[in-house]
Amino acid sequence: MKPQLNSMPLQVCISNYFQTHYFSSWQEAVKYLYQSNRIGNELNRLIQYNVVMRDILRQKGIEALLDEIFAIVPKNSVDVRLIQLIIRYWTENPIADYDIQMYHIDDDITILGHTFHGLQDVRQHCEMTASVRSQLHCFPTKEYIPLKNIHIGEIYESYPIFDSYDYSDNRCYENYIFASKPITQKLMQQYANLKHECNYCMVHEKIPTELLPVLYYVGEGPYMVLATKKSQN
Repeated sequence: MKPQLNSMPLQVCISNYFQTHYFSSWQEAVKYLYQSNRIGNELNRLIQYNVVMRDILRQKGIEALLDEIFAIVPKNSVDVRLIQLIIRYWTENPIADYDIQMYHIDDDITILGHTFHGLQDVRQHCEMTASVRSQLHCFPTKEYIPLKNIHIGEIYESYPIFDSYDYSDNRCYENYIFASKPITQKLMQQYANLKHECNYCMVHEKIPTELLPVLYYVGEGPYMVLATKKSQN
């Protein structure tokens, strides 16, 4: 059974396409990844998608953070080339002054003062969706539950089609935006013009602060990631 995020002093969340685990300290999370032979695959996500790790990275820098990690687990547990790639990534992509936190898709998340009970709850309040291919196509949501002071839009991109078997695949990369005023096509276009990373992920280190918060779901699996201003958490 998945532990409830708000019922424990969460520090760190680790999730992949199959499982989600919570830890009260980043040290426990690092030890778990090492013991389960997952530290090489998930180390950078651990750093980027957990507020406590981001705060240490912002304060001390990536090499000092890695030194602290490898004081707990053997350095040779991570391929030296991967370590170099992580250092290069954070050198070329300085950490932003906002929070990014990973959650299970059923976790409670508080955004602009409202607590949503998981990803499905966010979807139920979405008033406009937009698909992205060669251009943006916006569609008002026919049935949604309005909120008093929060408006939600979704910008998505369908999974790529490689052969005829993919035509039945309805999965999408999902980005949710939140505003205090009704969502307009102009606002959706403003977000659609933003830089995005692999798998149409709009949660990264280069989000303009005025456009936070942004919630991202990769379209399958049990986790989502939320970028918010520091003052919100």
